[in-house]
Amino acid sequence: MKKLLLAILPFLLFSVPSFAYPKYIVLNSTRGTIDELTFYQVVCRPNYIDKLGPQSLKQEDYPYDRGDCLLRYIRGTLHIDGMDVPLEYNSFGTTYAQFAIIAKQINNKWSAKIVSADIRGDYQEPNIPKGTEHQ
Repeated sequence: MKKLLLAILPFLLFSVPSFAYPKYIVLNSTRGTIDELTFYQVVCRPNYIDKLGPQSLKQEDYPYDRGDCLLRYIRGTLHIDGMDVPLEYNSFGTTYAQFAIIAKQINNKWSAKIVSADIRGDYQEPNIPKGTEHQ
């Protein structure tokens, strides 16, 4: 039995599919720019998204996969109307990969934040049978 287990073990170890969370993708919904967003992960090295333009969507172009690293926090700076607005997202460790940058101006002062978002979701209107639209 021991010999059988030793013979099968290498096949089990190398036949297990590798698991990886999706790459990060961010929607900048503002008219400002972001030079760099840094994604700090639990135990793993950081990932980056560089040069995120106004009202644009960008996926990280990092040569390495995210692997099975949980996201701990995101840091960056939004440059808008001559102001530098700090951006930050915190988590205890999440698998989220899609985020949006939102900002608002109150009394000529900008505030902004990073929120998790379903960027690649299905935005099609659902099929509603005719005659039941207003029920």
